[in-house]
Amino acid sequence: MAEPSAEADRVLVTGGAGFIGRAVVAALRQRNVPVTVVDREPPDPSWDAGVTVVTGDLSDGEVCAAAFDTTPTAVVHLAALTSVLRSVDAPMRTFAENVTITQTLLEFCRTRGVGSFVLASTNAVVGDVGTATITADLPLRPLTPYGATKAACEMLLSAYSGSYGMATAALRFTNVYGPGMSHKDSFVPRMMRAALTGTGVRVYGDGRQRRDLVFLDDVVAAVLLAIASRYDGRAIVGSGRSVSVLELVQTVREVTGSPVPAEHVAAPAGEMPAVVVDVSAGASTLGYRPTVLLADGLSRTWQYFSQQ
Repeated sequence: MAEPSAEADRVLVTGGAGFIGRAVVAALRQRNVPVTVVDREPPDPSWDAGVTVVTGDLSDGEVCAAAFDTTPTAVVHLAALTSVLRSVDAPMRTFAENVTITQTLLEFCRTRGVGSFVLASTNAVVGDVGTATITADLPLRPLTPYGATKAACEMLLSAYSGSYGMATAALRFTNVYGPGMSHKDSFVPRMMRAALTGTGVRVYGDGRQRRDLVFLDDVVAAVLLAIASRYDGRAIVGSGRSVSVLELVQTVREVTGSPVPAEHVAAPAGEMPAVVVDVSAGASTLGYRPTVLLADGLSRTWQYFSQQ
């Protein structure tokens, strides 16, 4: 990503105090890009004077207005309700936090002349395709309110691109992991905490279901590419290599030196047999190429957890 002018290339990052958000902000500041962060959470104490913080809820129009008053030229929209289970329990709240807020941000972009919008999306927009490979051109068939709201957001991006000429990028992240996720309750941090405490983890079913895990640095690289190129369209951001849950547990054992016993329990309804993604289209369009292998990424994640 080329070094931008500090006066002309401010990036607005929603959810900038979150796991992915903090890494995106850090990468932008390393490139001397001024950043505006909007988040409900307090600012990161490591942020320098190049980060302008607007603390508040994006459902508040005054909070959105304050963020856009800093005159960004691009928006990276990471804030969302991301829990599939919570979305099933609270579909109306999920719609409000994911779709309504995205629509509001796009309207601010349109009226304030912000020409680039990057959305954190998900492969859940295509639903369960069994063991087939997921590509960016599969039809949208979400099976949960979370997936449905992200599909709706992607359609909004398409509309604003087609009607107003905005560059709108929907980046479909797979399972993101890496340093900074100690507060998360997904499978990788659960394994890391188990290794620290000498306890075990629960594995659904036989553990042969496959998942694609993408390291945080690769996700940040994709976001920076989308901003720099004013990318318009969809792209899958994953590692391009799916592993079984059993293989994942074994790799954690190897990098941590801990036994991490696995207790097999019944899989919940809707447990997908596989998430296998094709990232080759992203290489030819967005320029995205994952670089971090699973063992290396887990080793770096373990180093972070062991220093907490």
